[in-house]
This record gives sequence, C-alpha cells and structure tokens, in this order.
Amino acid sequence: MPIVHPASSGLLAAFGRIPPTVRGGLLFIAGGTCFAVMTAMIRPLAEELHPFQIVFFRNVLGVAFLAPWLLRARINLLGSPQLKTHLLRAVFFVIAMMCWYSAIPHIELVDASALVFTAPIYVTILSAVVLRERVRLRRWTAVAIGFSGMLIVLRPGFEAIPLAAGLVLIDALAWSIMVILARFLSRTEPASAIVGHMFVWASMISLIPALFVWQWPSLNACLWLLALSGVSTIGHVCVTRALTIAEASAVMPFEYTQLVTVGLIGYLAFGEVPDDWTLLGAAVIVAAAIYIGQREAAAGRREAQAAKTAAKAAATAGED
Repeated sequence: MPIVHPASSGLLAAFGRIPPTVRGGLLFIAGGTCFAVMTAMIRPLAEELHPFQIVFFRNVLGVAFLAPWLLRARINLLGSPQLKTHLLRAVFFVIAMMCWYSAIPHIELVDASALVFTAPIYVTILSAVVLRERVRLRRWTAVAIGFSGMLIVLRPGFEAIPLAAGLVLIDALAWSIMVILARFLSRTEPASAIVGHMFVWASMISLIPALFVWQWPSLNACLWLLALSGVSTIGHVCVTRALTIAEASAVMPFEYTQLVTVGLIGYLAFGEVPDDWTLLGAAVIVAAAIYIGQREAAAGRREAQAAKTAAKAAATAGED
C-alpha cells in the first residue's frame, strides 16, 4: 500500500475542495509556467546541440515519460483507420517544434510568445475554409484585430522582420493545422490515441532531420534534455487535466498568464526588457484570441443544445 505524506494528502484534499473553474485556472497557470520554463531551457541546450536534435530528444523522452499512460491506453499504432491523418498531424507537430526551437535562441521570449498566440486566429480562418464552419462578422472582426496586434509586434516597414519571427509565425500556423486535424480525429478517435500517435510518430519523423546534424550530447546536455522534457510533459498533463475538470472557455484565458511568466524569465535570466510596442501588440493579440475563444465556446454550446433538442424530438416522434 503506497504511503502518502499527511501534508501532501491534506493539500490534495484542500485543492479538491476548490471550485472546478478555479482549479482548472490554477492548473492552466501551472501548465503555462512549465511551458515558459521549457522555452527558456532551449537556449542553453542550443549552445551545444542543433535545434533539430533537441526536437528529436524531446519527442523520444516525451514518449518515455508518457509510456505508462500510453501502455494502459493500448493504442494500436498500425491498425487505426485514421493512420494517414495521425501521420500528417505528427508531421506538422515536428514542423512546429523545429520552427519554435530554431527561433527561440534568436528572438526575445516575450516577442515569440506574443506571436505564437496568433494560433487561435489561424484556427478561425482554417475552420471557415477547411471545415466550412460558419464564422460570423464579430469573429472575423476579432481576427482582423488579432492580425493588427501581430503587425504592432512585428512593425513591418519600420523594422526588418527577423527570420526568427517568421519561424514563430510558421509555428503558430502549424499548430493551428494540428488543431484542425485533431477536430477531424476526435470524431472517431479517443484523446489517448490522438496524443499517443502524435508523440510516437513525431519521434520517428524528427529522427530524420536530426541525423543530418547529429552529435552525441554531453552529460550536461543530457541533464538539460531530461529537465526540458520533464517540465514540458508536466505542462501537458496540467493543461489536459484542467480541460477535464472545467469548461475550456472558462480556463483558456488563464493560458495568457504565460506571457507574464515568460517576461519575468526573460528579464531575470537574459536581461530582456520588452518595449512598449511589443506589450501593446501582445495585449491586442490576447484580447482578440480570448474573444474568439469565447465566441467559439458559445457556438459550441448552441450546437450541443440544438443536437440535444433534435435528439429529444426524434425520441418523442418515435414514441408516437
């Protein structure tokens, strides 16, 4: 029988008594903090290893950390009817990580975090174009405002747009494509299968570019890789858990506290001070993304209610 320290048990019990929305928000903040710390860890690692190698080791170690959960889920890697979609999603996952890990050593952390939060804006556009979802004027207005925030951060015409910023925007686009693919997969596949396929196939795919720049990591780099992968995995667990105990629309705004954490880490660890334009652009992007999230959540609730009403009407008709 496992021994649980009384203090730990008391803390868990106290945490369980907190309202679900607050618990979800706290978990989202914890997850965002983990991702901010993980992002900062890329820099010391990049001094020794190529970003493509860091991506490969991150994926492999991620599979190792998640192995107990993946084994319990009994995922059939080769027997999935959606195998091609899983592979495509893993490709975009690797592209996103390669862009992010390549950009971080060459861009201020707050700038990168602000630009990557344009992903919900891309998701809205792709939802309308690819999924044929109905997007009303207010959400298109939020998309336009979000893009204006991106332009404030980049200031094209006043400053040359650095390659690193372009890589972050590609990362955001790749993540938005992953979200769209996940929506397709979620119609027939459980969440465990979606996550499991992504990490396992990404490990194999990311090995290919890593081989072209391969060098064996030192002991110091191995320790950094373990820490980076562990922190990132904890972040994913926190976010996933948050979404299981509270509505996404209620806890997603807490994701943007990551900007504050990233700013503090950038200042304390690297002496980075974001300028006023970056802060203004980040605020605009975050406001637009939160609004889009709220509108999508409201639309989802309306669709769910309509489906429930239709099912009830069909059942009533069947009884007649």
